[in-house]
Amino acid sequence: MFGSDIIRVKIKGFLRNVTENSIMNFNENGIRNKQKISFNKDDVKYNFKFYNKDVVMIRENEDYINTFLFKEKNATSNYLLKDNCYSLDMEIDVKEITVNDDFFYVKYLVKETSCMYEFRIEVSSNL
Repeated sequence: MFGSDIIRVKIKGFLRNVTENSIMNFNENGIRNKQKISFNKDDVKYNFKFYNKDVVMIRENEDYINTFLFKEKNATSNYLLKDNCYSLDMEIDVKEITVNDDFFYVKYLVKETSCMYEFRIEVSSNL
């Protein structure tokens, strides 16, 4: 009752567009609450929910909500534009995924665009 499940953590990682050879690095402070991790980067809020080997990743800003459900062999994604309430579902082909308490890595292909991405975060309680 008097304790808190919220832990401040350090998030390091990257989102790499392999196809276009571009990368965005993360080195942010975040919050861990049980099986959830969240942090902000460049006005985008990232939320992760971990369910065994399945991971839900939500990227949100004032213009859109981009939701991914990563599983071992496949995944789905939904991109919602807030202004028009336009929603687009995309098929994702998971090439590689690793999930544990302090580490998440996924390499995936967005089938509609043929773009390959890598997303990696490492979580540390050392701020």
